[in-house]
Amino acid sequence: MTNQPHAMAISNEDLMSVAYDDDTLSPEEREHLAQCPVCQQQLATYTQTNTRLRTQLYRSVCPSAVDLNYYCLGVVPEEQRTAIASHSLDCPACADDIALIRRQQAAFDPFAPATFSLRTAIRRLVATLVVQQAQPVLREHPATGGWPRQYRAESIDLSLHLSHDGNSDIMLLGIITSSNDAETVNAFEGMTVELFRSASVQTEDATPFLTTLVDDVGNILLEPVPAGTYVMILHLPGRDVVIEELNIH
Repeated sequence: MTNQPHAMAISNEDLMSVAYDDDTLSPEEREHLAQCPVCQQQLATYTQTNTRLRTQLYRSVCPSAVDLNYYCLGVVPEEQRTAIASHSLDCPACADDIALIRRQQAAFDPFAPATFSLRTAIRRLVATLVVQQAQPVLREHPATGGWPRQYRAESIDLSLHLSHDGNSDIMLLGIITSSNDAETVNAFEGMTVELFRSASVQTEDATPFLTTLVDDVGNILLEPVPAGTYVMILHLPGRDVVIEELNIH
């Protein structure tokens, strides 16, 4: 608590949360803050510190513009490609840059996207988990464990990440990239992605629990996803990519 005698004095932790755009104050605490000059001064100090840190550290750990361009061209080493894909899931600035670069590259692409024929034999590829890391735990959400995740199937890389919407429902986010220079992200636009409950996918007439389409920059969004174990199937040109044992808690 602060050094104020007032019974509704707001803790330093809650004031820092407000300064860092994570406001969890109760209506009573908001009323107190509006009337308490000591809490207001403490909040102003935390806000000023946050602004200074953001100014000094903003994008300090982001890939360079050159690396992002090479990443979008698919010419960076596998380890670097995995790192950038994982980073872009948690960095809106880099995600926006990647989307812009891909649109610009597509505008100057002299080759039309490959035509997909239904007669083409569909191969089924089971993706391999190559990166699994702990995700920071927020006070209002329990630990999900082992997220975000990076999967690979031949030239396809898929980064998966968990987030929450305003109702605290789980959202499953993904981004598809390819190490094949001849396969641009445009080739995936409009492709179907299905999410099955593990128990149901074994049946011949299995119905997806959720279905979505890949957008124009290779992004996937499935929501809401209740806790459970799932199988994801990406129906891509010429092959289906299967991601097994998606444990979401």
